[in-house]
Amino acid sequence: MFDRQTLSLYGRLLRYIRDYKAAIFITLITIAVIAAMEPLSAIILGNLVDESLIEKDPNSFILLPLQLAGVFILKGIAEYFSKVMSTWIAQKAILNIRSELYSKMLFLPRSHYNETSTGSMMSKITYDVTQTGNALSEAWIVITRDSLTILALLATLIYYSWQLTLVMLVIGPIVAFFIDRAGKLMRTSSTDMQDDMGQLTHRLEEGLKGYQDVKIYGSETYELDRFKTSAESLRRNTMKVTKVSALNVPLVQVIAAIALSIVVYIAVQMVNAGTMTAGDLITYVTAMGLIFEPIRRITNINATVQKGMAAAKSIFAILDAPSEDNNGTQTLEQIDGRIRFEKVSFTYPSADKPTLTELDLTIPARKTTALVGQSGSGKSTLANLIARFYTVTDGQITLDDTPLNDIELNNLRQHIAFVSQNVILFNDTIAANIAYGHDEFDEAAIIAAAKAAHAWEFIQTLPEGLDTTIGDNGALLSGGQRQRIAIARAFLKNAPILIMDEATSALDNQSEKLIQDAMETLRENRTVIIIAHRLSTIENADNIVVLQDGVLQEQGSHDELMALNAIYYQLYTQGNLSE
Repeated sequence: MFDRQTLSLYGRLLRYIRDYKAAIFITLITIAVIAAMEPLSAIILGNLVDESLIEKDPNSFILLPLQLAGVFILKGIAEYFSKVMSTWIAQKAILNIRSELYSKMLFLPRSHYNETSTGSMMSKITYDVTQTGNALSEAWIVITRDSLTILALLATLIYYSWQLTLVMLVIGPIVAFFIDRAGKLMRTSSTDMQDDMGQLTHRLEEGLKGYQDVKIYGSETYELDRFKTSAESLRRNTMKVTKVSALNVPLVQVIAAIALSIVVYIAVQMVNAGTMTAGDLITYVTAMGLIFEPIRRITNINATVQKGMAAAKSIFAILDAPSEDNNGTQTLEQIDGRIRFEKVSFTYPSADKPTLTELDLTIPARKTTALVGQSGSGKSTLANLIARFYTVTDGQITLDDTPLNDIELNNLRQHIAFVSQNVILFNDTIAANIAYGHDEFDEAAIIAAAKAAHAWEFIQTLPEGLDTTIGDNGALLSGGQRQRIAIARAFLKNAPILIMDEATSALDNQSEKLIQDAMETLRENRTVIIIAHRLSTIENADNIVVLQDGVLQEQGSHDELMALNAIYYQLYTQGNLSE
């Protein structure tokens, strides 16, 4: 059951409960009481036979039944507190693991999110942590309690007849072999179960979030088949664990029953020979019968342990993954916003060729720079490097002559507002979404930001205004309304660097005109980087940078680039500025 890897994993899990020493102490006391009551009940039954039934001692008629009742009452009280306290400890551990795991996920680099599905990561917090919780709430209690019980009963058996006990001990290595073999089989299948559950959650997330496309393209059957495939794989691996667990327990019981039959036969012969009293026989047989139940529980808990260890391995893989690089120590209180790319190259981990190649570019402070190029030219990658969602492969990026990697990450991002084409809103009020990231913000500032983004017009028509809850990712709003809420959020942050990656893509012409008017004000004393395909946005930029296959090809004002009659001119005249 406990090989080296299991011991290492379980030992690491136990660290999550070490702060609850008082609760653990109470639990251990109750466990010791439970373990002591088992042989005591067997001894009382033996005395009942010898003293009450054979010797006819009148005092034993009342005393021994009261002792037996007292044993079961004390045992019941101990079991209650043992269960409550162990569950409390486990739930505190689950809370700590979930919190630590989610905290780790929040600080993972963007590359991890690109390589791992959201459903798989959600499954680790929901399903995998529950499995480890079961191992913590049940396994250590069962193993500790039943190990003590077995030792107490074994001591009783040796005391009453060491010869008979030797016969019993012969089955120990046989039982241990089956437990070990079953543990290895269950660990493999349990690991597969974790993967299947992650895949199943991923399928659910995709199908439910993409319900509109599923319906319009008539893919209900296709999505259902994918879900069934994942569910069937989970079912098969669950059955593998169940079959091994179901076979393991009765097999051990059969071996134990054979040993019990042999021992009972020999014990009866000893009673007939006068070397053991009838009461001693009852005590011995009762203790021997009682010892098989904790053995069965320990054997059975193996399935819970292996599921928990497979889940723990999956969880610790996340916890041990490297977090976002944040080795910078410098903090910048005020910045001008001049950004310099010096021979910057960048290649995605899974890519065969670089996305950006030896890029030399200066983005002037407090000016608007537009990035232009066809799909795959590196525009969004360039913006993501400024926010340090990725780290450059070669070269260096500086902000006001300070290397970006030398700046403390949170401090760097305080100076950047980012509005993406993929708007992310939260199932909260409009006010909370606009003020996201701020612990406190007065309503007047929120309204001012909403007005600047031309969102106030529709907000004040809603029944609850700023206090209106907008649903999952703003499902109760139109695309243009969602985009304007996101832009209002950026306005409220009032950062000296503003990155807008297709930020007006979801707006109609009228709404974009309103945003363009607002951005004229926003551009003042601010470094603005725009990735956009609408000509009106590009034309008004102070500087236009043309990228092609990750290489800087042209830059200048709209008129200057049009005069070149080259790449930008062709893109502009063909209306092909979109990504």
